[in-house]
Amino acid sequence: MSLTPVPISPGLSTSTTLISRPTERQFQTMAQQINKAKSRVPTLPPLIPQSTGTSDVGSVTSSRIVTDLKTQFDEVQNIRRDLGVMRQIYVDFTNSTKESLAALRTQATAVRQVANTKVGGARASIDSGKARLDKRSQDVLTDIEDLQDTVESLKDDVLKRHVTPKLDVMKRLRSKVDSTTKELEDLKTHITTIRPAWKKTWEHELQNIVEEQQFLAHQEQLIEDLMEDNKALVEVFGHIDKVISIRGTGAGRSRSFRPPPPSEGHGGLSTVMLEIRGARVDPKSRMEAIERSQEARRKELMSRSDEFQAELAGFVDGKKLRKTGGAEEVERVRRRKDDLAFQAMFSNQAQMALGSNAGGAGASGAGFTSSSGFGGMGGFSGGLPGLAMAPAMDFSDSDDDMSPVASPT
Repeated sequence: MSLTPVPISPGLSTSTTLISRPTERQFQTMAQQINKAKSRVPTLPPLIPQSTGTSDVGSVTSSRIVTDLKTQFDEVQNIRRDLGVMRQIYVDFTNSTKESLAALRTQATAVRQVANTKVGGARASIDSGKARLDKRSQDVLTDIEDLQDTVESLKDDVLKRHVTPKLDVMKRLRSKVDSTTKELEDLKTHITTIRPAWKKTWEHELQNIVEEQQFLAHQEQLIEDLMEDNKALVEVFGHIDKVISIRGTGAGRSRSFRPPPPSEGHGGLSTVMLEIRGARVDPKSRMEAIERSQEARRKELMSRSDEFQAELAGFVDGKKLRKTGGAEEVERVRRRKDDLAFQAMFSNQAQMALGSNAGGAGASGAGFTSSSGFGGMGGFSGGLPGLAMAPAMDFSDSDDDMSPVASPT
């Protein structure tokens, strides 16, 4: 009885070995085959047992051979698994090194191009700095306005409608507020850095001094205003966060909408109907209201996110996956399975052909097979029908000590 490879199911991980662990009966059968092969073929090199210091080579028993086979099988499987993991680590290291070298080459090419390009004077530097500074300040202004609208809407939800926002929304808003604050600090530091250089250029170009000073003063005033707005925004956001933390998100808390109490003198539905009857139709205000509603809807759709996708992206980007050998290990296992399948197929065909030839020769008049029970010099097809179909064993130092090999034809 041979140890044939077991097909791997698609649900198993890539660390699954090529050959599943044989049963105790298979190990005992293999040990009996080894003992019989040693007794019938004296020239066969003996199996070298594991050195434990308690037994002799001449007193190897079936149980000892079974123990040695199990130990060698486990060692081979562990070595295969370790080699797959080492191969994956090496491939990852090689890819990251190649990416780093490619980035360095790109940066070196960019520096070389800048060095070969004709560098402009102070006026060109100021013009480019003005464009960059204006673009950055406008971007921060847009971000601050969006954050103000979002925080005001969140304030109404929390204080008036008593709706608790999701933790993901609060986390995203907090990250946007932090990035805006950092960008404002960077802009302020940038202006402090470029002011002496600009002043030195103004001494040589008196024609543009007034316009550029006004531009810089405008930017400073704009940044100061934006910092004040951002400070108020951060304060309101902090209050909202405290209200949410104090209120809590218990399981027994009702999440239903509670409208605010009516104002003094409000008569309910009758008052609303009177206001609707006396309201003036203004198409422009209606169009503005529709646009505001569409903008709010667009922001709501943009703020939606898949929690599972975000968690999965963080898990993958953080490289928290267990090293199992990667795609190369799967490909190696697949090739090994194909090789073993081809070996077993051709080995069985060759042995069936040899068995049929031996049976024909015995029936023609030799008579040695039926009387002695031996089918030939290298086979056991006469007296041991179970070994007639078994593939030959390779006792040499190969990659797999118990894998079937093709019989010579």
